[in-house]
Formats: sequence, structure tokens, C-alpha cells
Amino acid sequence: MDFLDEPFPDVGTYEDFHTIDWLREKSRDTDRHRKITSKSKESIWEFIKSLLDAWSGWLVMLLIGLLSGTLAGVIDLAVDWMTDLKEGVCLSALWYSHEQCCWTSNETTFADRDKCPQWQKWAELMTGYTEGAGVYLLNYFLYVLWALFFSFLAVSLVRVFAPYACGSGIPEIKTILSGFIIRGYLGKWTLLIKTVTLVLAVSSGLSLGKEGPLVHVACCCGNLFCSLFSKYSKNEGKRREVRTSACWRRRD
Repeated sequence: MDFLDEPFPDVGTYEDFHTIDWLREKSRDTDRHRKITSKSKESIWEFIKSLLDAWSGWLVMLLIGLLSGTLAGVIDLAVDWMTDLKEGVCLSALWYSHEQCCWTSNETTFADRDKCPQWQKWAELMTGYTEGAGVYLLNYFLYVLWALFFSFLAVSLVRVFAPYACGSGIPEIKTILSGFIIRGYLGKWTLLIKTVTLVLAVSSGLSLGKEGPLVHVACCCGNLFCSLFSKYSKNEGKRREVRTSACWRRRD
């Protein structure tokens, strides 16, 4: 297969919505590993390069775990904050959720841990009243208004910037792992929009969850780090090994 690489560098690349050649990718990886093994005996530097190549898989998985775990934590915190934002706001720190706001209050007992002067509902903040039919209706109206705004913003971002960020992504990822090519589905822009709109969609109160989309986010992280190592960036078969590991890491 080496004669395909030098004279014709574009031969063997795959077009969008095509299926990869598993045997070809396996053969290319075997040839690459054979060359690295033979060169490792020539010098110390080549031996170090062979060690780095052998440990690159562990490094990639470590980076995927760190990034996907960090994004999952940020998404959880952001969802809690934006969900409570539909009801009110923390006056002491705008970025605190209802629970965090009352935790930091010195005027709250354990029995009344969900009530503190630092947290105020929107109607109370606007009118100064805490009870009454008008206060209830105003809070209800603002709650629905915030939910509609979050959902509209999520749909607009996906539609304009990253159409591949829609849905859970599980069926498409299964298709990609089987060898199908979908350019851009696991790209950097999809990762960014998916993360932001996942927070907006869940906090809006729509009937959906973040478990499935987080698998898509983890696969995007895996695809991102694959591009940093030639062992994976130049081999679609090896790239799918990393994506599969990223799926199971996020699922666990």
C-alpha cells in the first residue's frame, strides 16, 4: 500500500457520505507500526518516538476523559443555574442557583434552607410584593417567557451555526462507528454549539435529557484530540477506535 501514499497523496481519502475500507486502514496501520519498530533500533531518538507512539493511545483517552468530564460538570452547573433563573435571581451573586444562594446565606436555618432574603423571585423583585394572585400570574408568565427564550435561542443557534448539533446524536454516531463518513458531525463547531444548546434545551424544561447528547459531546472531544496525533488523524480505522472508547467512557 505504500505506493499509494507517495505519488498519489489523495488516493485513499474518503468522500462525504462514503464508507471506509477497513482492510486498507488495517493494512496502513500495520505498515506504520512495522516502520516505527524497525526505526526504533537505529537511534535513541527513534526509540523515544516509538515509546511516545505506543503511549499516545493512553494520552488521548486521558485528555478525552478530562475534557468530557469538565464539560459535563459545566453543563450540570449551568443547567441548575438557568433552570432557577426562570423563577428568580440571587442578589448577592447572579451566577448562584437558588440552592447555592441560600447555602451562602447566614440568615437561613436548615429547616428553611430553600428560603433566604438573598434569593428573590422576579415578581417580588419587580413589584415588592410576595403574595397575591397578581404576583403568582407574573411569576408564571415570566417563567414561561424564560423557557420560550431558552428554547428559541437553542433552536436558532443549531439552525444557523451547526445543524449537526441537533438531536441526541446516538443513531448517527452508531453509523459513524460502523465506518460511515459524515464530515463535520464531530467537528469543533458542533462541539461548541452542542454544549451551549444542550444547556439551553434542558434548562428550558423541554421533555429531553442530557445523557444521549453527552455521548455526542464525548465523541467530538475524541475527534478533536485524534487530530493532534498522526497515528489517529491519518487512519480512519484507528480514529473509530478512539471514538468508540469515548462513547463508553461517557456512558460509564
